[in-house]
Amino acid sequence: MIEENYDTGYSTAPGFRGIRAQSELDNRYLTEDVGYTMVLFTELARTVGVPTPTMDAVIQTTSALLGRDFRREAPRTLASMGLSDLDAAGLAKL
Repeated sequence: MIEENYDTGYSTAPGFRGIRAQSELDNRYLTEDVGYTMVLFTELARTVGVPTPTMDAVIQTTSALLGRDFRREAPRTLASMGLSDLDAAGLAKL
């Protein structure tokens, strides 16, 4: 990128021309990031004692906007990965 800043670079660079935002909120870029990644990361953080208020707010907001419970649906969790019996010390050894 040879433009002076990212805003100009993304709006004028040939490689980014024609790329548009999603037309609906219910798309895999949002639902997969929230459902698979953020839910897992907040669960992992809770296990090791790290607060995640911003990620919690994104999960809650996305759940409300799309009428889904992403925490309940969570396809990727510590349990699904066979790690639910580990505490912070156990996770640190992985």
